[in-house]
Amino acid sequence: MMQNILVIDDTEDLRSVIATVLKSYGFSVREAQNGRMGVQMIAEEKPDLVICDVNMPAMGGYETLAAVRQSSRTATIPFILMTGLVSREGFRRGMVCGADDYLVKPFTPDELIEAVMSRLVRQADVQLEADKRAQKLHEYAARHSFPELTGYVNDNVEPALA
Repeated sequence: MMQNILVIDDTEDLRSVIATVLKSYGFSVREAQNGRMGVQMIAEEKPDLVICDVNMPAMGGYETLAAVRQSSRTATIPFILMTGLVSREGFRRGMVCGADDYLVKPFTPDELIEAVMSRLVRQADVQLEADKRAQKLHEYAARHSFPELTGYVNDNVEPALA
């Protein structure tokens, strides 16, 4: 299954280069020119991963990240911030807001792919563990005759696993 990545940056040339690299590795890529547009696209399309510039007019990367983390529907999407201005305070702010990784501009195609792959693998591992726990809960409920729990798992957990 092709994974979808959203690239948010106000610099069209950089967005285009990032998109080209990601597409060459088999990813489906969408682009947004600012944080406000990015948040709207994330809500509508729920990408598998977001790469977002920190310094953008109107709605910057920290604000975009905060908006994504506020929604339970989008809060778990891996989010990579990228910036050309490296500071300890900026790095800490991004981590406090919930960034999963940082790319410092300029970065190489290999650094980009390494960051993307490590976040996607981590997300898959977390999802696999959650699926295992849900299955154990379902089995426990079935063995111990908790029909209200079994029904909840059948109605809510199993469709999410499918």
